[in-house]
Amino acid sequence: MIKTGKRLKKLTVNTEDKQAYAATKDAIMGLNAEVMPDDDQQLWLSFRGGDHDAYNVLVRKHANLLFSYGCKFSKDEDFIKDCIQDVFFELWNRREKISQAASVKAYLFKSLRLRIFREQSKWNNSDSFEDTFLFKDEFNIESHLIQEQTTKEISAKLQTMLTSLTERQKEILYLHFFEDVDHDGIGRIMGLNKQSVYNLLYRSITTLRKKAEFINFF
Repeated sequence: MIKTGKRLKKLTVNTEDKQAYAATKDAIMGLNAEVMPDDDQQLWLSFRGGDHDAYNVLVRKHANLLFSYGCKFSKDEDFIKDCIQDVFFELWNRREKISQAASVKAYLFKSLRLRIFREQSKWNNSDSFEDTFLFKDEFNIESHLIQEQTTKEISAKLQTMLTSLTERQKEILYLHFFEDVDHDGIGRIMGLNKQSVYNLLYRSITTLRKKAEFINFF
C-alpha cells in the first residue's frame, strides 16, 4: 500500500459535492487497490450526468495508472498525488461542460501531464519542460521487453539503451508499449499531430533496434 500524500488538500465544498471529493481522496489514499473493469465510455457518460458511483469507479480505476505515469516525471510522490487529486476534482466541478472523451485514459493522462507542468515550480528541481524534463526510464524491463531472457547482463544492457533515449522517446515508448495507448491517444497526451507521433515512435524503436543486436524484440 502506498502511503498517503502528506499534502493532500483539504477543500471547502458544498454538501452536494462532498461525496465525490471524499471518494477522490479515498482513491488516492488507497492506491494499488484492485478495481473491476468497467466500460470507460459508459462510465464517462454517466459521470458527466452527475452519477457519483460512475465517478467513483473512474477514480479508482485510473488512479494507479495515473500515479505510475506521473512518477515518471517527478520523484515527489506526494506532489503527484496532489496533482491526481486536482485533476479529478476539476473533472467533477466541470462535469457538465466536459464533452465525451474519445479515450478516457488518454484524456486523464493528458490532464495529469498538463497539471504536473503547470505546477512545475513545486518540483524539487527547476528544469525546463521543453528542454530537460525528466521522464524516468525505470520500466519493468524483464516482463515487457525480454520476457524469458531475464539475465542480469541483458537487463543491464537494456537499461543502458533506455537511458540513451531522449525524454520524449522514453515517454512515447512507455505510453505505447506499457500503457497500450494508441497513436491518437498518444497525440492527445503529448500534444503531437498524427504524423509526429508516427515519426517519433519510429525513431525511438529504430534507435533501440540499432542498440539491441544482441536480442530480438519489437
